[in-house]
Amino acid sequence: MSRPDSPLTVRPDGPAECWTALRLPDCPLAIEPRSLGKLGPIAERLAARAPFERKASGAPEAAVAGLGLLPQALRDDILLLAQRFAAFMQVDAVRLRLEAVTTNACRKIHADYTDLRLITTYHGPGTDYLPLGDEQAEDKLLRMTTGHIGLFKGRLFAEGHAPCLHRSPPIEGTGGARLVLVIDTPQDEAKAIELQLSQSGN
Repeated sequence: MSRPDSPLTVRPDGPAECWTALRLPDCPLAIEPRSLGKLGPIAERLAARAPFERKASGAPEAAVAGLGLLPQALRDDILLLAQRFAAFMQVDAVRLRLEAVTTNACRKIHADYTDLRLITTYHGPGTDYLPLGDEQAEDKLLRMTTGHIGLFKGRLFAEGHAPCLHRSPPIEGTGGARLVLVIDTPQDEAKAIELQLSQSGN
């Protein structure tokens, strides 16, 4: 059973300071707390249409447009997050994935083969993660609060920075659904595949 966010894992200094904390090698995850407000009911209605997945990439505005028709409030929120993420990572383009799921998805505890990944859950249980230094065991997992913004370091973030171990919360068979947004940089996919193969021993 996952525990809720620990105050020790949430940077309370405000959005800008929260994201900047990722420059520290011992900060594999930054969580920006927020309330969804009017997005909550909107997300619930969209999650009821699960399963679906929408992907798009490009400059933030073009990528959001590529997701197709969405409620304006949700579209505005995704655009704001994409713009902030692109500015923080100093990139011109982003990759977006908005999905409504009813399965366990990535249930295994893992670290992503990317540099930095933004994950926010609009509806349903948030992402599970391990605090830095904890053993890789399910009873050590914490759970992000729905609506909070998580910035997860991947294996390609920078030398000397530990990636964040995490997983999707198991929901299959519960009758529930999740609406999740994932934002990535347009990373070098060849480099990611090479690293993944080298660490798998192939």
